[in-house]
Amino acid sequence: MKKWFLLLSVVLTLALLLPAHPRAVAAVEPTVSVVPDKTVTLTFDDGPDPRFTPQILDMLKKRHLQATFFVVGRNALEHPDLVRRIARDGHTIANHTLTHPHLETLKPTQVNAELQGGDAALTAVVGPSFAVPHFFRPPRGNVSPAILTTTEQLNKQLILWNVCVENHTTTTPQQVEQRVMSLIHERHGGILLAHDGELDRTLTVQSLPRILDDLQREGFHIVPLQTYLDAQQQSMGQHAL
Repeated sequence: MKKWFLLLSVVLTLALLLPAHPRAVAAVEPTVSVVPDKTVTLTFDDGPDPRFTPQILDMLKKRHLQATFFVVGRNALEHPDLVRRIARDGHTIANHTLTHPHLETLKPTQVNAELQGGDAALTAVVGPSFAVPHFFRPPRGNVSPAILTTTEQLNKQLILWNVCVENHTTTTPQQVEQRVMSLIHERHGGILLAHDGELDRTLTVQSLPRILDDLQREGFHIVPLQTYLDAQQQSMGQHAL
C-alpha cells in the first residue's frame, strides 16, 4: 500500500508537467446522435480488473475484434500487466480519470489534475513511448463547464455512448442480450458501453459473447473507435448536404 501511495504522488507530480497531446483535435461536445449505419464500436470503462478484464480480452481476441478501454489511472497502477496486455492485443487505451471521482462536482484545477493524472498513470505503466490518450470519457458520463473547458484545454475528444450493456432492469444474460440488441437495432448501431471493473461485472462477462456473436451474425461492422468517428463525420457531412 505504501508503494502505491508513493507511486501515486509521483504520478500526480508528473501530471502537472505533462503537455497536452500535440496532434489531438479538440471536440468538447460529443456527438452520439448520428450513427453510421450498421456500425458499432466497443468501449469498456472502469478497468482494468483482474476478475473481468482478462475474460473480456480473451473473447475479443477470439473474435478478432478491437475495442477502446477507458482506464482508471489508479487501477492501471495496481494492475500494470493488464494495461500492457490491452496495448499488446492492439486495443485503444483511453483516459477515464485518475481516481474515478464525481468529476462534475470538482473545481477546474481538480478536474485538470484528474485528467493529467490519468494520462501520467498510463504513461508510467506503459512506458515513455506511449502516446498520451486523445480520447476521454468522464465517469458516469456526467459533464460540467469545468470538464468541457479542461477537455478543450488538453485537446481531448470527449466520448459518450449510445447503448449501455448494464442496466438494472436486466438480470440474466438473455435479458441483457435482448435489451442491448433491441437498442442497437433501433439506433442502427452506435457506441456500445460496457464495464470491466469497479463493481461485479459477472453478468456483463456472461452477456457479451451473446451480444458480440449476434452483431457479427447480423452483419454489423464492429470497428475501432477512430474508424467509427471517421464514419460518423462522413455521415454528418452527408446529412448536411
